[in-house]
Amino acid sequence: MPEWWLEAALPSAVFGLMFLIWVLLPAPEGESDFASRLRKRIFKK
Repeated sequence: MPEWWLEAALPSAVFGLMFLIWVLLPAPEGESDFASRLRKRIFKK
């Protein structure tokens, strides 16, 4: 049976990885969504 910290860390790691993939993958051309706005704010050029 997993330790309590593993039960907390594993979902957090999976959610964090999925969030990064969601923000880093480009949106379809012409589509504006929350991830696109976050991406523009994080990667200002």
